[in-house]
Amino acid sequence: MGPGGNPYAGNRHADVLSEEPKDEAGKLKLLEEVKNRAKGAFTQKDMPSAELLYSKAISILDTMPEKKEHTLYSNRSMVRLNLNKVEDALADAKACLALEPTFAKAWHRKAQALLRLFDWDDAIKAAQEGAKLDPSNKAFNELIEKAEADKAKDVEDKANLKRDAQDVRVELHNASTARAPPKPKTSEEGEDTSMKGYKTRADGKKTSYFHTDISDEAKALIEAQGFGKPKKLDAAEVAPVEVKGGGSQWNKAGTYEEKSMIKWVEETLKSGMTGLVHEAPAFGTKLTCTGVEDIKGDASISSSRGKRRRLLDITFTVTFEGQVGAANGKAKLLFREVTADDDEPEVKLEGTSETPPGVVEAFRRPVNEGLQPKIVKVLKTLVEEYKTK
Repeated sequence: MGPGGNPYAGNRHADVLSEEPKDEAGKLKLLEEVKNRAKGAFTQKDMPSAELLYSKAISILDTMPEKKEHTLYSNRSMVRLNLNKVEDALADAKACLALEPTFAKAWHRKAQALLRLFDWDDAIKAAQEGAKLDPSNKAFNELIEKAEADKAKDVEDKANLKRDAQDVRVELHNASTARAPPKPKTSEEGEDTSMKGYKTRADGKKTSYFHTDISDEAKALIEAQGFGKPKKLDAAEVAPVEVKGGGSQWNKAGTYEEKSMIKWVEETLKSGMTGLVHEAPAFGTKLTCTGVEDIKGDASISSSRGKRRRLLDITFTVTFEGQVGAANGKAKLLFREVTADDDEPEVKLEGTSETPPGVVEAFRRPVNEGLQPKIVKVLKTLVEEYKTK
């Protein structure tokens, strides 16, 4: 909370966010200003400010129930989807439709939120309702196709995991129930009674009755011919064994095998991103990536029944520091839902309370140039390389 108890003191829109007009004319005037700023914040990709501003507009109209605007809930739903606040985005979409059931965009927001919550059937229903209202909008059909594909993939993945788990259980059961070789029986005198058909040689060792002792003279002749001596086996003479299922040479049967790739992912991210620099001398701007931290999630490659599956689902944080004119500060870029698919990850920019707004803005504004595109390029290269592992 800022000075004087103002929770918006650190925000550049603190003047309108803190204002509380009493009369209706003042409220309507403030409402238009807040809506205009909300649109501007969204255009600048300043989603946290856009959410605050749309929430302010909604709170103003809450004091005037007869003037509620359904589009405000739809717009805030879109902003919250960008902030990965999926449950809140879904609630806003429903609130919009409660006010205006024929608003197609709200059905699209609802379908998007349900899709991210893995509620594919309801996502398809929402998209179908939107398509009825706006048949020419291809986005609804694309959402339906994606929901159906994701649902089918989920069913397949669960079936594969169940089958692979069953394979492992069978192998463990077979290993645990394998019989140990029987122990030889001995007489009371300690003599091995299980070795029937054997005889004792002159040196006291047991051998088969069919074994013929070789004389010293015969041994000398065999040794002279080079027989009986161990020979070094050249590695080049050993033919490689074909392995089923894309597993290792130790897994010749091609049964389930899994290899963790999280360490490789960590090393690749850190080596590729740490030290990246973007400079714009004309604007007195210099941004430097200082590291990658909080790498979490799963990265593994499994092989089973001739198929190779790559699982990648991670989150991580990129730290950077910047200088814009005389302002210096540090901030973070949060990556969420990074997968091996072609879907764009969720990205959120956060500054600390000590970070001047100019430093954060310098990182956010460039679209085709700057430090952020360089970081994204490293990430895309990692994903493409991961697909070849």
